[in-house]
Amino acid sequence: MASPHTHPHRHTPAWAASYDVRLSFVVAACLLIEAVVAKEVLDVSLDYFSQMAALWVFIAYLVTGRHDKSTARAFGLAAIAVTAAVLGLYAL
Repeated sequence: MASPHTHPHRHTPAWAASYDVRLSFVVAACLLIEAVVAKEVLDVSLDYFSQMAALWVFIAYLVTGRHDKSTARAFGLAAIAVTAAVLGLYAL
């Protein structure tokens, strides 16, 4: 029987899933903003690695295995920073 603090289909606590979802929304927004700004504002075509920079950060988050609030926030800020850095480098 699953405890009230765990997701019924996984052994991960329910609150951890919410941090994963929140971070995935941040990463999705970064990817979308990066694509729109690169195409419409900078008028450049990003290479595959640069285009998926925020996704690489999310994959690194998943690999760490730490799914607490502070780790999710740190990786969220890292995804935003990486997106800004890629757009900044392409703006030069």
